Amino acid sequence: MKKYLFFGMLFMLMAFTGCKHEVESITLNTERIMMEKGSSRELKAVVLPDKAPQDVLWKSNDITVAKVIHPGGIYAVGEGECKIIAYAGDKRAECTVIVFAKNGGDTGHVPVDTVKPPKDLSFTVNNVSFELAGVEGGSFIMGGTPEQGSDADKWEFPTHKVTLTAFNIMKTEVTQALWKAVMGKIPSDIPLKNDSMPVYYVNWYDCQAFVDSLNRKLASKLKGKKFSLPTEAQWEFAARGGNLSKGYKFAGSNIIDEVGWHPGNSGGNPHPVAKKRPNELGLYDMSGNVYEWCMDWKCAYRAEHQTDPCFLDQESEFVKLTRGGGWYFSTLGCRVTSRGCIPPTDVKNDVGLRLVLQ
Repeated sequence: MKKYLFFGMLFMLMAFTGCKHEVESITLNTERIMMEKGSSRELKAVVLPDKAPQDVLWKSNDITVAKVIHPGGIYAVGEGECKIIAYAGDKRAECTVIVFAKNGGDTGHVPVDTVKPPKDLSFTVNNVSFELAGVEGGSFIMGGTPEQGSDADKWEFPTHKVTLTAFNIMKTEVTQALWKAVMGKIPSDIPLKNDSMPVYYVNWYDCQAFVDSLNRKLASKLKGKKFSLPTEAQWEFAARGGNLSKGYKFAGSNIIDEVGWHPGNSGGNPHPVAKKRPNELGLYDMSGNVYEWCMDWKCAYRAEHQTDPCFLDQESEFVKLTRGGGWYFSTLGCRVTSRGCIPPTDVKNDVGLRLVLQ
């Protein structure tokens, strides 16, 4: 009897252990921030899968430059550069922190508004090439600004000032060719298989797997930077044309047919990327073709000035933000300020992705 009891308990222990969810990855909302001495900032971490332990340990490798004052909270102590490291299980993520003197000082570190803009970049994975545009850091008013007129809905308010650090963003949506080059195959649900078309039928977690794989494949060429989904603020700033913005309603024009595929001209299908006019930054299909996943959970806008915002804490609904509109659902959804949202587990025939590098 004792023998059977022993093996029964052993089996239950093995079954319990097998159900434990281990941490697969941890990512931060930004890979690089610049801070004025004496200021504080918040970093957010995403631990996947959701059922894994969410405890994150935060450390600074140089507390004379910046120190951790509470989980995710960073205080700029003195001029210089250091790394803030977040640990979850056996995984880690890093953010480079550059602290400059008040009013710029003479340390060689300068405020975000005067950072030299990044150059356009090009990468190749398994013979598939893609390009990224450099987006100069700067400030803009986010939300339902006047050019949107009565089309802006209540979710686009209050408008608020946002300041962003420079980054790079893909000139096109991730194509089926690039997805296949990174992941080995495209989603089987896609009815129209075409290397030049955007990939779709991918959920938010599929996109995280794609990002992780791409970062590993190109690690030797990224010089410490990493790909990620854009924050909602990065996406809108880039769609508006960044510091080159001419204040258009859609990404690159006030006339949607000039820049995007939408229900009124798509013929009921997505289209190959980069067949419409680009916006001021040379970005294609920021309005229309397929919606694009963002990092953020759905959240209500705040009126206060924000710097490099990213909402990684779920406020209420289990939905992630999507931007840009698409060929299928709504022409008004193609406006640069329009906000979409769906559960991160959902796959849709008009939702794909585009990545940033920072």
